[in-house]
Amino acid sequence: MKKESAFSGLEAAIVLIAFVVVAAVFSYVMLGAGFFATQKAQEVTYSGMKQATSNLILDGMIYGSYNSTTGLAELYFYVKVPEGGETQDLQFVEYLWTIQNKAVTTVTSVSPEDKKINPGGREKVTLKVPTSGYQPKSGEKFVLEIKPKTGASTIITRTLADGYDGGVII
Repeated sequence: MKKESAFSGLEAAIVLIAFVVVAAVFSYVMLGAGFFATQKAQEVTYSGMKQATSNLILDGMIYGSYNSTTGLAELYFYVKVPEGGETQDLQFVEYLWTIQNKAVTTVTSVSPEDKKINPGGREKVTLKVPTSGYQPKSGEKFVLEIKPKTGASTIITRTLADGYDGGVII
């Protein structure tokens, strides 16, 4: 009987050691997977923040030239890229125009389109307002969407004041 109880103790020690080794390997694998997931989450967060700050934002007021018979003719404004964003090439920026909830149309830029805006920099944009029924008159509302190649769109909604004849659009 003495030999059997000693042998049972040896078996128990071997099983205990096996459990400890398996638990150590499992915890190493779990820690490695946790570090990998944390690194990927960090990369996704940085990428998302960089893209979110890469939009073009309006810097200052919007100005317009007005024709009393046809309506708003041109828009002038400055755009900039926030600090921490990506450089934006104005060549790839789309300007979408909507008036009084009518169909969306693309606006032609007459600004130098080969300009690149670095983070913190700003550039003047001049847009010709589409003529075919899309020129707002005094008292009418329009929406301008600025869509850069990367980053979020900037949506600008304005209403021309009654009696508007050019200048600042509030």
